[in-house]
Amino acid sequence: MRFDSSWLNKYESRRAKPNATPASESSVSKESELHKAIIDECKRRGWMAFHGSMAHQTFRTEGEFDFTILADGGRVLLVECKTKTGKLSPEQTAIHHWAKKLGHQPHVVRSFDEFIKLCQHQ
Repeated sequence: MRFDSSWLNKYESRRAKPNATPASESSVSKESELHKAIIDECKRRGWMAFHGSMAHQTFRTEGEFDFTILADGGRVLLVECKTKTGKLSPEQTAIHHWAKKLGHQPHVVRSFDEFIKLCQHQ
């Protein structure tokens, strides 16, 4: 077994606490509904939302954020959408951990209300 930086990063990702976000009352039952609402809101605000197709996951990096949003004021939002009971996959947990290590703040949202609050506080 090789103990290199790749191994260490995987180990740290496994040991990290899951990115648990308490579900709100308005949590969605279908993630696709939340995706559509976020896309529409980003268009309304004139933001650039990079979003891969949920139907073509093979064209995306495993664990990649659902949205990378270029917002006003130089803000970049890294957003993962989950249903009320949805959990991050091990790959998503690793990506979130790595992003935090690089100084970024990934977010898990479970409702459109949570997304709007995120937009107001970031």
